[in-house]
Amino acid sequence: MRVAIIGAGKAGRALGRLARRAGYAIGPVVCRTRAHAEAAAAFIGAGEPGAEPIGAELTLLAVPDEAIPRVAASLKLPPRAVVAHTCGTHGAAVLRPCRPAGALHPLRSFADPGRAVEAFRGTFCAVDGDPDAVRALEAFVRRIGGRPLRVRSGRKALYHAGAVFASNYVVAVLDAALNLFQRAGLARDEAVEALAGLAGGTVANVRAVGLPDALTGPIERGDAATVGRHLDALRRHAPGLTELYARLGRRTVGIARAKGTLGRSAAGRLQAALAAAEGRR
Repeated sequence: MRVAIIGAGKAGRALGRLARRAGYAIGPVVCRTRAHAEAAAAFIGAGEPGAEPIGAELTLLAVPDEAIPRVAASLKLPPRAVVAHTCGTHGAAVLRPCRPAGALHPLRSFADPGRAVEAFRGTFCAVDGDPDAVRALEAFVRRIGGRPLRVRSGRKALYHAGAVFASNYVVAVLDAALNLFQRAGLARDEAVEALAGLAGGTVANVRAVGLPDALTGPIERGDAATVGRHLDALRRHAPGLTELYARLGRRTVGIARAKGTLGRSAAGRLQAALAAAEGRR
């Protein structure tokens, strides 16, 4: 089976290289300009660079979300070609009139395509769409070293919002943590390294013992005095982060209750203090 990559940016390049390494023949590698397509094909290590939307037996559209319908409508495809996009929120309908059609969304950041390829083995990939497309995409995912993950039809936006919490918002929370570390006197590079190590250990605990058991910290042990000191320090030195801390804290109280380590009365005291900091009554 030949694979075509339409929109060979970071994700498209990574998927193309993975496909080539897995033994797939790489067909068209399509970008808005031939120069970009040639650079993408060089990264992939194979392919036929060009700017015309020409597909293959398996055609992957790694284009911006808003461009998917336009590109799908203009594709030149061989008979019975499977077409899939890499968007996390849309299903197969956005690819019509193409059939069979589906979606392949890797739960992996492609900020650095080369590193993403090297770390890809075991990556979960959400797959949905027409039955023939799902079968072809699941086989493709397994062959490139991933793990297929079926998403309920019509719930892609919920799935993708969950992925944003687990990836993009982790970066946002770490940025907030970096702000506080720097205000506490730590050098930026040192703070980033320390926080990355802490976050990595937390993720390892989630993998090892699951949720909610991986939760630790002052809220988990009902330490309202420490939480109060945090809130006081934030109000004085970083007021812009007080509400975020309180909102996340209120969520964490529920997780601690589910873990079974936080009693009802302690949870109530924490929720009251956090709600007040969040501006609730």
